[in-house]
Amino acid sequence: MNKQLFILTVLTACVSLTVTAQGAKDAEGTNPGWLWTISGNGLQQKSYLFGTCHGEGHNFTSEELLGISGLDDALNNVKAVLFEGGMNTEISKADSVAIISEVENTMKKLKHPGAEYMMPEGTYYKPLFDTVAHFNEVNKFLYYQMKDPEYWKKNPRYWLTRMRLYMVGIRRGTPLDVILKQETVKRGIEPRYVEERDEIGNSLLSKIFDTSVIDTMSMKEQVKSLYKIVHYVINNDSVNSYFQAFANVYLQNDTCMMWQYLNKAGFVAGAESEDDNDHEIQYDRNVKWIPVIMKNITDASCMVAVGCRHLMGSESLIAMLRREGYTVEPVKKK
Repeated sequence: MNKQLFILTVLTACVSLTVTAQGAKDAEGTNPGWLWTISGNGLQQKSYLFGTCHGEGHNFTSEELLGISGLDDALNNVKAVLFEGGMNTEISKADSVAIISEVENTMKKLKHPGAEYMMPEGTYYKPLFDTVAHFNEVNKFLYYQMKDPEYWKKNPRYWLTRMRLYMVGIRRGTPLDVILKQETVKRGIEPRYVEERDEIGNSLLSKIFDTSVIDTMSMKEQVKSLYKIVHYVINNDSVNSYFQAFANVYLQNDTCMMWQYLNKAGFVAGAESEDDNDHEIQYDRNVKWIPVIMKNITDASCMVAVGCRHLMGSESLIAMLRREGYTVEPVKKK
């Protein structure tokens, strides 16, 4: 488990002019922005690729959306906008009931933990930590922040599950994707999707409640992961402050700035991450989306609006479309 797993629903990254996207500028020395054109390979009309920001913690506005250079004009020239599946609000009742039920069942188990969540008799937290400083940091957080003076009675498996829900539950704000969909409907543009319904949302939710990875770890390894999560939260003031900082960088419409920001934060900015969860969410979905994108841009002029991270690196949508023979270029900023 790592910090990427908890913020994948909101963490996005950036794009760049070159395939590797490491600080490349265009011919006029300007860093590329979030909007790209797709042409060539037999297309009868130009389409667009737009890197959105899922990052909650900031209430995006229509003014901020349309302030991104070239986006207003691009929307005036497309027949459809392709969103990620999570933007499709037409989730079946059965799916909704299943999700709510899983959340409620997990919360009940955490509120009244059984034997599987209790620390073995004679086992204590302090000796499991690498250093006393690490123990003190977690001890203070669980005691005061999580308001549980008897936290030590529950095992690390319990607290790792609690922290997953904690990280997800404190997200706030209005993602840029939501504002873009509102603008799409307002203009009479057809919303489409690159994946089925809330496919990725359900996938991520299942990971949140999946303890199989935790169960393969020793208790010492579990404690080490717990420390990393707690340390991350403490040193970023709150997850919301991280998201807000991310949104502020995104609004600069500067891919190189975002690349540097993510690398400094310790993330693999593109789809090349070796983390299994990250790889599935980024690279695997890019592969699945390419045939859907190709079909849609062949039929009509479209804007493909997905998280910026899908547009970054050697396995990005930009790189994959180029390998299919399309010309993908950044829109010049005014």
